[in-house]
Amino acid sequence: MLRHIELPLSVSFIGIPVLGAVGVWLTHWFFGVPWLLALAAVPMTFVLTIICTNSMALTSWTSTSTMAKITQVTLGAIDRSNPATNLMCGGMTSEVALNGANLLSDIQPGYMLGAKPRQQAVGHCIGIVSGALASTPLFFLLFLPMGADGTRSPHTLLTDAFPFPKALEWKGVSDLVAQGLKNLPSSALVAMATAAVIAVVIEIARLRTKGRFPLSSVGIGLGVVLPPDACLMMFLGAFTFWWMGRRHKTPGTKGHTLWVESCEPICAGLKSGAALVGVGNAIVNALLN
Repeated sequence: MLRHIELPLSVSFIGIPVLGAVGVWLTHWFFGVPWLLALAAVPMTFVLTIICTNSMALTSWTSTSTMAKITQVTLGAIDRSNPATNLMCGGMTSEVALNGANLLSDIQPGYMLGAKPRQQAVGHCIGIVSGALASTPLFFLLFLPMGADGTRSPHTLLTDAFPFPKALEWKGVSDLVAQGLKNLPSSALVAMATAAVIAVVIEIARLRTKGRFPLSSVGIGLGVVLPPDACLMMFLGAFTFWWMGRRHKTPGTKGHTLWVESCEPICAGLKSGAALVGVGNAIVNALLN
């Protein structure tokens, strides 16, 4: 009954093991990650995808970078001699979990625009190819400019214009895995243990109250990890739409149509517009300099 709407299950049954095997092979071939560790990243990917999907459902935000650190620490602790083991396996699990969780936020706008899941899957495939064709030359243009001697050096990646905070975060975790916890300050260890205990207490309280406990360990964790400006804008946006929704409760009115029924397109437009303006500004600066 759903063949004209959904993709057939054979796509998952065949595609997941085939693409998983290809990912394991490429990780070993390009970066020298041991076969068993690259293979161990596959089931970890399923677990992290479930966690990120739950985070997306509760907070509309995916903490994939944070979740990938689980893979980094776990596999990196086994193979400390090769930094690629924790970096590449963490990157692989992070990307799969990110795209799996983001499907939740893609499905609803797709339905609003009249696109069936089958059509959305085709759109994703088109986006993968077009994104790769567009992002690769932009990467060299913005991040690896050609020097006076005609060569490109990775030392030009970190600049004031492009500080790459996430890349430095991944590097820090990789160094931590290689050197051990002995180089961490005691306050960081105390904070990690305290956060773990608080998260367990909150989740137990949520389960015992059947979801009525007001605090969310995922939300609090994201508030600690995300930049303050992102948290502030998320709060202001949520508060604005909540307040306007209370003022315009009647369906069919202009206020309800604008602030309640159109909140997703407004937010999506603001985020997309800000991203496009930022990329455009970076391209102009790169070409002028």
